Amino acid sequence: MNDKRYNLLIITPDQMRADYLGCYGNTKIGTKHIDGLAKEGVVFQNCYCAAPLCAPSRISFATSTYFSEHNHRNYGSTISPKVPNIAMALKNQGYRAGMFGKNHLFTYEDLDRVWDELDEICLGNCDGHSKYEHSFSSFPMEIDEPYNITKRLTDETIEFMEHAEEPFFAWVNYQDPHPVFACPPPYATLFDPDEAPLPESFYEYDLDGEPVRNQVWREHSEMELCSEADMKKAIAMYMGQVRYVDDNVGRLMDSLKKTGKDKNTIILFFSDHGELLGDHGMTHKIPVFYDSLTKIPTILYHPDEEWEGRVFQGLVEEVDLAPTLLDLLNIQVPQTMIGKSLVTELRNGTDEGKENIICEAGIAAPTQKEAIPNLKLKAPFSPTSYGCGAMVRQGDWKLSIYADDRCQLFHLGSDPSEINNLYGKEEYAKIQSDLTLILLKRILSVKTRDIKTKEWDYEQYGIDVREAPLE
Repeated sequence: MNDKRYNLLIITPDQMRADYLGCYGNTKIGTKHIDGLAKEGVVFQNCYCAAPLCAPSRISFATSTYFSEHNHRNYGSTISPKVPNIAMALKNQGYRAGMFGKNHLFTYEDLDRVWDELDEICLGNCDGHSKYEHSFSSFPMEIDEPYNITKRLTDETIEFMEHAEEPFFAWVNYQDPHPVFACPPPYATLFDPDEAPLPESFYEYDLDGEPVRNQVWREHSEMELCSEADMKKAIAMYMGQVRYVDDNVGRLMDSLKKTGKDKNTIILFFSDHGELLGDHGMTHKIPVFYDSLTKIPTILYHPDEEWEGRVFQGLVEEVDLAPTLLDLLNIQVPQTMIGKSLVTELRNGTDEGKENIICEAGIAAPTQKEAIPNLKLKAPFSPTSYGCGAMVRQGDWKLSIYADDRCQLFHLGSDPSEINNLYGKEEYAKIQSDLTLILLKRILSVKTRDIKTKEWDYEQYGIDVREAPLE
């Protein structure tokens, strides 16, 4: 075993879509620093968050437990540091720990127990900003605006890394590119709204076949007032926010290289979830499972591994990231962590990943079936969208089941925009039934690799599954 003590830097922008980075195929924004990190490390092409909501996702990452296991379901949920988690695992091994930005994880009265240096700041949706009028509002932000904190957090993280005794653990949690859609110069005017890519599903969505929560959120968020020009302005500003994050990632990397600590620091870049950004005529996030929300950018850099330019194509879950990091750091993974370390596959040059992944969301409350008259919301708070749901993806198929809402079945290979809902159609009854059983067994924590799968029609569905006896 390598006894070298590595530092760890985690970079977590909030609500960043994978498809807005160059290393995931975006050609318009120019994320050269994040892409540079990707070129030196490994990009996980199909990593999914545990929940498309801030705190539940971050809790799943830190504890490596699924949403329905830790059962923290709301935006502001927090856990005690006594729950086994990656931060305390490092702290207990002598790491000096610093966190800068939003918490959305630990009980606030215990933050000083976890972090040696701390600047905890959460801006929500910048609700108090005078220009934030609608869910789709976008505007330039003054440099000295108290809501402009990305540079400040980067400054603090650099200061911590340059002066902390090694080994250190630094975690910077950016607000950007989370709504409100606003950023300072020059980023606010970098991209022409007329050239911003309006998603296909901004207009093309099926009111009669989609979850009813979608339309309830559209009405509560006044999306009928959002013109095509308004949406393109918001998208252009979101692109500016992404570029703002990218430049600050470049500053972090420059600092590490200047001090030589890049040769001794493992770096994980990942987002807690994505952003609808006009998809299906919505903004922000709600408990639904479109790829724009659930497929997260994930990049891992290790100074001593031969992973340069590696693209890991297999399915990966957010719960796999903490065990992978602890494995790389030669720290014992707590027994409560249920994720799968990816180190063996990475070192063997394989990228099989998992046979399927799950994602969950919602609280034990009925789905609001009709919009409440005169209720206008800038962000998807209760009672808009809290009904429970769960999703499974296997191969190119994705099934989303909701407790009291319309369900969805998509074939991502032929329908990447997730517009054509195949749920309930007779010709897809077999795949729907099979995925429903797999999802149920996953939620019940039965390993799906042990499910008998010989009934699958391999040729029809194009899914590589393995036959194995039940234990």
